[in-house]
Amino acid sequence: MDGRLYDDVINFTECIKDTPEYREYQEKKHRIEQFPELMEKAELLKGQNFELYEGFDPERDSIEKIRKFADKNEEILMEPVINDYLTAEAAFCRMLREILDMTMERINF
Repeated sequence: MDGRLYDDVINFTECIKDTPEYREYQEKKHRIEQFPELMEKAELLKGQNFELYEGFDPERDSIEKIRKFADKNEEILMEPVINDYLTAEAAFCRMLREILDMTMERINF
């Protein structure tokens, strides 16, 4: 990578870190890290959620499978520290996905 592009990437990442989404995510992440048991629950829930959606086949699975997952984990999601963390992380990930989508469109990948 040439020097100019490297510098631009560094500047770009600093711009990302200056967004409300990133700052909110970092704040909520630092908060939940103060409660290792809650962080463990959140990470477990994220892993299970990923597996559910990655393995979900609309032809084979019903929406009831997702509903059962949500019902089973409702108590965990009612914990404000966990909910705040997961919500902030989702917002930050959405922003990153939009940035990547825009980048891919602009370079005609």
